[in-house]
Amino acid sequence: MVNLKDLNIILTGATGGIGGAILEKLKNLDANIIATGTNQEKLDKINSKFENVIVKKFDISEHSLINSFIDECNETFNNKIDVLINNAGITSDNLTIRMSDEEWNKVIKVNLSSTFLISKFVIKKMLKNKNGKIINITSVVGHTGNLGQANYSASKAGLIGMSQSLAME
Repeated sequence: MVNLKDLNIILTGATGGIGGAILEKLKNLDANIIATGTNQEKLDKINSKFENVIVKKFDISEHSLINSFIDECNETFNNKIDVLINNAGITSDNLTIRMSDEEWNKVIKVNLSSTFLISKFVIKKMLKNKNGKIINITSVVGHTGNLGQANYSASKAGLIGMSQSLAME
């Protein structure tokens, strides 16, 4: 059986369905977890449900705060981040001919650009420790596309390509 005892894991998007399932599994495997999200009510539920999970409200679209957020997580984990799970993401569905620039940009910003920046700053910490893993949660629509989801599909396809490049680096 897998044992994640003493592994320090940052999980973004912990308040969603996939994030909640990941959190539950990680906790059952004894990982140390910082769980993030933007919905305070759902974060409070996580806080009351799980012992020893550190809950932090953090909006990954606030790019200017990502570096300090990662520094804070690193300090919380005594300078040892073992795993980053980039799970946070949003949708803003619309047909391409009706999709506003704002709908396009917001999804790309959160799902792709934010994930890139979080990974970039975590990689710096992992390199110092000569260890670490990054898991990016994507979607089948990153391969297939989907009606009304040009922005979401593009962001998830971008994550696939970015993940492959990060692995090579």
